[in-house]
Amino acid sequence: MTSNAPISTTTYVYKPLQSQRHIRLLEISSCIPDEQNSQPSFSLIQAELPPNDTQFEFEAISYTWGNPDRIFDIPIDRGASLIGLTANLAEALPHITKHSTTQRLWIDQLCINQADDVEKSIQVGLMSEIYKRATRVIVWLGQEDENSRLGKQWLGAFDKLIPTLNLRERVAIDSPEYSPDIRKMILMDTFTSPDTSPIWLPAIGRFWKREWFRRGWVVQEMILARELLYLTGDISFTLQDLEDLFTAPMDKFHDFPDLRADLDNGIISYRILMQLKTDPFTRTPEPLRFLRIMATVGDEFLTKEPGDRLYGFLGLIEGLDFTPNYQTSIEENFTRFTATIARQYGSLDFLSLWSSNLDSRLPDTHPAFLNFPSWVPSFTTTPLCAPWRLAVGGVRSWDRELSWNAAARRPHIHHQTTSATCTKKLHVRGQIIDHIALLSSTRIAKYRDVDTAYLASLTTQIQSDIPGLNHWSYVDLIHFLNTVASNGATPRESAEQILDLEPSVLPDEQRHLLRHDSALGACLMMGKGRKVMRTEGGRLGLAPWMDSRAGVGGEKGSAIVVLHGCCVPVVLERVIGGGEEGGEGEEWVVVGDCYVEGSMFGEGVGWEVKDAREFVLV
Repeated sequence: MTSNAPISTTTYVYKPLQSQRHIRLLEISSCIPDEQNSQPSFSLIQAELPPNDTQFEFEAISYTWGNPDRIFDIPIDRGASLIGLTANLAEALPHITKHSTTQRLWIDQLCINQADDVEKSIQVGLMSEIYKRATRVIVWLGQEDENSRLGKQWLGAFDKLIPTLNLRERVAIDSPEYSPDIRKMILMDTFTSPDTSPIWLPAIGRFWKREWFRRGWVVQEMILARELLYLTGDISFTLQDLEDLFTAPMDKFHDFPDLRADLDNGIISYRILMQLKTDPFTRTPEPLRFLRIMATVGDEFLTKEPGDRLYGFLGLIEGLDFTPNYQTSIEENFTRFTATIARQYGSLDFLSLWSSNLDSRLPDTHPAFLNFPSWVPSFTTTPLCAPWRLAVGGVRSWDRELSWNAAARRPHIHHQTTSATCTKKLHVRGQIIDHIALLSSTRIAKYRDVDTAYLASLTTQIQSDIPGLNHWSYVDLIHFLNTVASNGATPRESAEQILDLEPSVLPDEQRHLLRHDSALGACLMMGKGRKVMRTEGGRLGLAPWMDSRAGVGGEKGSAIVVLHGCCVPVVLERVIGGGEEGGEGEEWVVVGDCYVEGSMFGEGVGWEVKDAREFVLV
């Protein structure tokens, strides 16, 4: 590979793919025997993806593009033509070639004609199959450095330690008595042992800082892979190696300023990625599984192109009748995707990921995401965690089933005669079950290192704003938030246990939930971006902070609506002049999802399906 300044010109002419099931593969030919400094030669061939879940002999490459300028060349067909490469791929390719066992590679930068939007759309639609069919996925993390060398050294030291352990049969992976939990426990214990070199822990922490671990596209590439090989230069790591490195205790990274800065900024993408590989919500049916993944990755993983906030994760939802069209706008693609979810699955749970009224207020929102219909999620960073979304598990998404069932399992029936994509309107059915009467001005803005005085001040303000809560103490507030945060299941700890007023029934490690210091922090985080409300019917709840409206005088507050196909209630605002009030065609804006006591398990669904009211979401 050669570098041509400043930008390389691709002379290779891509031939059209033979069918929509065909992909290109970069085929590696061996070096010429006995010729010094001989380089491998490359050619592009076409191959058809096999049906079903059949393995196919090739390796898919996962890497970061870095600077998109193509300043290097790769010769194709023994130099007959050239394809430009980014610097990062040019750096990676010699190492990848050396470690390839199939001599056939799928690399998006080379194997997709990036100048052909139609082909690109089709190939993006095949991404999940490509990464699932590949013999393995080779991940390029970058060149080796002292941190990767020390990480590998620590892994080797642990391998040497295993034969000396009393529990070696439970720790050795090839033993019939192997226990992953015991291996993890002993690995974690090594970091508190005086025999462990102090240089290993910060090196492992810095290993996780590599850019690849924050790239949006890698989520599907890692989750879907049959087998993974990670490269830092010629130092290789297996998935098991990464699982072992993952046991390095995150709280100890606080002792190192550069690692502490990442933790203080909430950068824990590597932990989310490893957790998703272990448990990608497989017990949750689609499309809620996909929505849970999107809510989990939304504020941690980065994409350079705004559309990739969706396109980069499409491989994680199976069977959806949707392929992005790169010749149309991002708004049109996201709208069509959302309408397809409603039509194909009968689900409106995506309403819990609303973002339009939040994106419009954020100064850094990309222009492509402004003016989305209120029912179409943008899957952008800040809105997905402010507030935490009820339908996808809120702050306690990991290792929890979701039990909310506000619509009594009634599906959305998509009888819309006009195109939701063209009109930007989605016709749904349900009933108004209540209206917001009162909203507290209390803002929960502190989640860590809170004391009793802070909790008492929150409670006092809520009591002042909402009559009838004079009996409340801060314990009652935490009980309320703990119930909301438990996703419809019985809380694992009581408010008294969370507040250490009673002995805990859980070990400390189970009280930590990724970004939260404790179960108390998780409860308080559930109130982020929300207001405590009282409904006209006297029910207590949590409403979105932005745009929820209390009743004033004779005017009703925002409507609380149960919609067929949505597992949680939503707050809607009627559009003035948007159709006849109370009639068919009446238009509404989505304000957000909400929690309402006595309405989360279908208790409020007393109407026949045929008697449901139509709401036109705009």
